[in-house]
Amino acid sequence: MRDAATDKIAEAIKCGGLAHMKSVRLQDVLYSLTQQQQEQGETKTLAAYLDDELAKRPTEEAWRYLRTLPGVGPKTAACVLMFHLDRAAFPIDTHVWRTARRLGLRGPKVSADLAHTLFAKVTPPEWVYPLHVNLIRHGRQICHAQRPACKACPLYSECAFVGSVNAQETAIPGI
Repeated sequence: MRDAATDKIAEAIKCGGLAHMKSVRLQDVLYSLTQQQQEQGETKTLAAYLDDELAKRPTEEAWRYLRTLPGVGPKTAACVLMFHLDRAAFPIDTHVWRTARRLGLRGPKVSADLAHTLFAKVTPPEWVYPLHVNLIRHGRQICHAQRPACKACPLYSECAFVGSVNAQETAIPGI
């Protein structure tokens, strides 16, 4: 894939959206990993090299390492750690971001970068994956961006968004 034509990669991943941008970034990451691997004199596959690089680091250090790769943002780094390595990293996507704000789980001034770190720290490790997946599901099925289905929401009575309640008053301190 590293040496494939970018348009071929884009065609293969187009169902995920932003295919051209992602294809360029994927190749940039692969070239960067190849360079690191060669500098260290490693000969294993890039996948094995990356797995080893991540496995030898604690979660926060592995997250910072991934962030040094071109085009890897906080969400991608957290997704790799949570889904691939079963680490307690908390990806913040648009649904998690919106739903957490409306439920008062984060304050209005918390950046997405900071939210990744804070959510990973305050969420018990065994809750990270199910909470992440369920916040996404809730955001997609009920807590829509434009017209949330508040009356159908099982969290209606707890929601800071309902009735224009100030979410900052119900946010977890420090988040």
